[in-house]
Amino acid sequence: MNSVKERRPASATAKLEISATHPDEADEKLNAAVYELQLRARADRTRGILVTRIGAGRYTVELSPEVPYGFTEEAVA
Repeated sequence: MNSVKERRPASATAKLEISATHPDEADEKLNAAVYELQLRARADRTRGILVTRIGAGRYTVELSPEVPYGFTEEAVA
């Protein structure tokens, strides 16, 4: 996973993939990914965060124009 301190242009792809073998590990990684994308979202204030479960212990966390800025939504693929 990328470091929260890393700075990228607002146009950079804002999608992270998370894999975890234990629920506690998933929570920790998801929280870190959401925090990182909250920082990126502040740059343009046009996209919210979408967390999608894509399999057992597998998730994507991304900035999405389908989610209003300031909100985080969950989905299952």
